Amino acid sequence: MTAHLSAPPSLERGQRLLETFDYRHVRLLPGALRAQVEQARELYLGISDDSILHGFRRQAGLPAPGEPMRGWCSTSSAVIFGQLLSGLVRLGRATGDAALGTKAVRLFEGWRQTMPADGNARMRLYDWEKLVCGLVDLHIYQGVAEALPMLRATTEWAARTFDRTRNPADDHDFWGAGPGDTSEWYTLPENLYRAYLVSGDALFRDFADLWRYEEYWRGFADSVDPAVVHAVHAYSHVNSLSSAAAAYLVTGDARYCRICVNAYDFLQRTQVYATGGYGPDERLMRPDGSLGRSLECCGYHAEIPCGAWAAFKLCGYLQSFTAEARFGDWVETLLINGLGAALPPAPDGRVFYYGDYRLSGGTKQRYWHEWPCCAGTYIQAMAEYHNLIYFRDADGVFVNLFTPSELDFEHAGTPVMLRQVTDYPEQPSTGIEIHTERAVTFTLRLRMPGWARSAALTLNGEPLPVEAAPGGWLVLRREWQPHDRLTLDLPMALRLQPVDPQHPARASVLYGPVVLAQDEACCRRPFTFAAGTRLETRLLKEPGRLRFRITNAVPERHTRYLVPLSALPENWPYFVYFDLHAPTLY
Repeated sequence: MTAHLSAPPSLERGQRLLETFDYRHVRLLPGALRAQVEQARELYLGISDDSILHGFRRQAGLPAPGEPMRGWCSTSSAVIFGQLLSGLVRLGRATGDAALGTKAVRLFEGWRQTMPADGNARMRLYDWEKLVCGLVDLHIYQGVAEALPMLRATTEWAARTFDRTRNPADDHDFWGAGPGDTSEWYTLPENLYRAYLVSGDALFRDFADLWRYEEYWRGFADSVDPAVVHAVHAYSHVNSLSSAAAAYLVTGDARYCRICVNAYDFLQRTQVYATGGYGPDERLMRPDGSLGRSLECCGYHAEIPCGAWAAFKLCGYLQSFTAEARFGDWVETLLINGLGAALPPAPDGRVFYYGDYRLSGGTKQRYWHEWPCCAGTYIQAMAEYHNLIYFRDADGVFVNLFTPSELDFEHAGTPVMLRQVTDYPEQPSTGIEIHTERAVTFTLRLRMPGWARSAALTLNGEPLPVEAAPGGWLVLRREWQPHDRLTLDLPMALRLQPVDPQHPARASVLYGPVVLAQDEACCRRPFTFAAGTRLETRLLKEPGRLRFRITNAVPERHTRYLVPLSALPENWPYFVYFDLHAPTLY
């Protein structure tokens, strides 16, 4: 089933200043991220192969043993099948767990047996786009020789049959139920371009070219045209920017890179909550205060796993294209307060889908249907953790995220092990150990978070000068000695983050990068204070804990606390946004 991969000569015309470690050489050490990854590994390995393949076999008229999946996958698992293939092989490569890749190969073989000779995948465009990703990843990360020929056959079928109407994205752009449905067509190019870049097959490039979303992307080409935002589906439109990034790689046209940068900045200014989530009622908002008003009505404020997956990809592309540290801030925010605050998926296929930030109080709950789209993006995001912590160039290594991990790499012929030892963000520091057999000179860059106003560096206990602005890189080029230890301190302070400019006092409370939620919102008044009050006078941090006691001028019956949103369990009521200067009802 595997073959030696001999990549074609590089077809990339776009420039990458930084490279990832491509799901290799990075190991997560004990901590929050590894706990999530291990839970996901156990859950996804435990899904019955027969259940995943049940619908495909039944559609093909083949024996279909086992129990069918439920919810979104009750007819077949097509809606997440490609994502499962992708997530399994990426996570297997990242963790070194051969069982994950082996499961993906079994699923591919079982699915391939259901395919007719004409390549008819019996999938909507929405499902087929994910299949393309899965087959490309089987080729790249598992070396499955049959994956690309199978992709070519089904792409020929898609090219013959998919409706080219390019339905406009509007209030009704969700995918439908019919086999001819072509909603979210604008997410197609990315993985077709990836197929072209690894194969050189012009069929994939030419079919991708047909689905470029120029009518949306051009709104971000030179400045930002707010007219492009008209209640369009949030996740898929952010995801479409990865197709613009892939178009840059294939064409070398800097306009596509500029589109991604401008769109990122627009999203940060107008669409993103303090948690990093976006898309109330799964829609982008007009930049007129609609984001702030969204906190008054719906409880479905951010599609967390899918939204995080789209953001991770966009930020990864942008950091590799530009080498700018600032794009790592969104990743950090989502890791701590978005996906990092999500409930883990349940074995029955119910996943944490929506973040709930209502002013009246929210709770964490799983989605009411089993196996929705977020069940597919969740395992892909777990693998992507490994790709977002470190980057590299010819000069050295970039530390993008502060999390317990190890990186092994080679520089100037010398093997190097970099180990991060940290309790960040519970503690405002990270330690970096350099392990090498002999002295080696390279540049180490550490991301200075956009929220940080100061930093301190010590090397083997001796202070070093710090020269970096928030959102930049701290740069250290030196001859590193065996067992050097570097410590980065990032002092944290309480701060407010308004939801949008139109609601300056409708805000979240953060401590460094951590969104704080008022614990046990039921039967408690939300946190308020008079204009001009300093947060430090109302919120007292408990020694050694990331918990803040709310002080009051008038004693109350119950002590109230602000704690990290990530610390709150299922069905536990909380406030995460506050009208800080508003009078209470009682």
